[in-house]
Amino acid sequence: MFHAAIVEDEPEILSHLKNTLANSFRERLINVTFDIFSSGFGFLSMFEEHYHFDMIFLDIEMPDIDGIELCRRIRNVAPESLVIFISNKDELVFQTFEVQPFRFIRKRHYHQQLPLLIDALISHLNNQKKQVIQITVPISGDIYSFEIHQILYVEAQRKCCCIVTNTGTSILRCKFMDLEPQLLHYHFIKVHRSYLVNYRYIYYIGRTSLKLSNHMEIPVSKSKLEDVKKQFLILNTSQ
Repeated sequence: MFHAAIVEDEPEILSHLKNTLANSFRERLINVTFDIFSSGFGFLSMFEEHYHFDMIFLDIEMPDIDGIELCRRIRNVAPESLVIFISNKDELVFQTFEVQPFRFIRKRHYHQQLPLLIDALISHLNNQKKQVIQITVPISGDIYSFEIHQILYVEAQRKCCCIVTNTGTSILRCKFMDLEPQLLHYHFIKVHRSYLVNYRYIYYIGRTSLKLSNHMEIPVSKSKLEDVKKQFLILNTSQ
């Protein structure tokens, strides 16, 4: 069973979205439960209590908090949640790039795009697996376990590695070069001799640095810049 939320301030549209989405999943024999919210803050009060949603359907223009800011807060807590914007404002699609939605659906094309959206969601959810990396510290023999999708980046710090996740920072006494092959396997990008970055969190790549979706800035080696851009584009179109 999957769990979804719909956030829309117009009651008629909210009801229509719930009915059509539920019917579409039911037709494909997929069990999805829906919670509906008529305000962004109403949704946040539940979501920030660690209430999990696999899919979140958001309007962008709402009176209390706009959908982009709402998505930004979702990303800080649960970056793996699939966010789908449903909006009348075509021009807002460019503003959503920063928060990396799963899809942007125009309300006037909603019914035409709905079948493809549902198929894409089902495919993604069925293929989504919890991937965990285990790291053994050589000297102590201690074992650490990290969920791949929770790691933002890894930084080499002398004889240690700093692993930054959505929930905190861990400093392990291990070699950066030992972690590198494991993380590259999970589509991390080596952007600098001292940094491996989870491509899923990159939203901007500049000439000397990149920014993550939480606005953290990471240096990019000049010699690696073009390769970093190429890898990022390939991963974003193939995953």
